[in-house]
Amino acid sequence: MNNNTTVVEREKAETTFNATSEYKIGHTLYTVTTVFNPASKESLSDIVKRLIIRESEKLLGESGQEPEKQAV
Repeated sequence: MNNNTTVVEREKAETTFNATSEYKIGHTLYTVTTVFNPASKESLSDIVKRLIIRESEKLLGESGQEPEKQAV
């Protein structure tokens, strides 16, 4: 880290995990940074489950179908 970074920036860098990937599509190079905060209260499986449910509900809403009701 350079000398100009603040304490907050330094703490943020120490508590988050960053992974960078580069993808070349055509003549364009895309740099994608994945950020993971270990202090998160959600597990990865919880996040994926939430995203799948959200996308499923969005698709069902677009098709006009009603989701099946689960027995209690």
